[in-house]
Amino acid sequence: MGGGKMYEVAYGKGSIRFSLPDGMRAAQAVSKPARAIEDERAAVAAALAHPIATPSLREMVRPGQKICIVFTDVTRSCPDELLVPPLISELNAGGVRDSDITLLCGVGMHRPSTYEEKVAKLGADIVSRFRVIDNDPQNPAALVDLGTTACGVPVSVHRSVMEADLVLATGIVEPHQYGGYSGGRKTLAVGAAGEALIAHTMVPHL
Repeated sequence: MGGGKMYEVAYGKGSIRFSLPDGMRAAQAVSKPARAIEDERAAVAAALAHPIATPSLREMVRPGQKICIVFTDVTRSCPDELLVPPLISELNAGGVRDSDITLLCGVGMHRPSTYEEKVAKLGADIVSRFRVIDNDPQNPAALVDLGTTACGVPVSVHRSVMEADLVLATGIVEPHQYGGYSGGRKTLAVGAAGEALIAHTMVPHL
């Protein structure tokens, strides 16, 4: 490495320090500090009890309905172990059985998640109680082909999403170098999609 200015950036659960080769320059963007939520579990409970412009989750569901919860893999820092159990409690309060709930890891085109990674994201209790699977974007048997849109977009999504009466998604909202912002449409257009749809949406010109 060069002998110039040292940079430090977040990396994994820590950080790395480096300098650039001679002749290279860089500008470092630093996030503004934000006040941390003091009681995360209470904040989640309050958000579920008072949703914005929608009925509560327990009011939206009925016994016998199939539910799919799409969560991100370990490459994303969403605290699913704090979010998913309260979501399931709300579903149960609305009469949804555990056996009617599927948790789909929206890996997109990442490798499948390991058992240990699923436990790290959701907790051992959730992984043992529920059907927890990965998106399988290159397996036609795992997908539902919805055809091609009028503007030429090939649409296929995981069967668990298509067969659900209600789809929930957790995730973070952050800039992405190819896909605009993480979250929102990326839940289906990337995380739970087939390879052709992922290839169409994850390109630099969009």
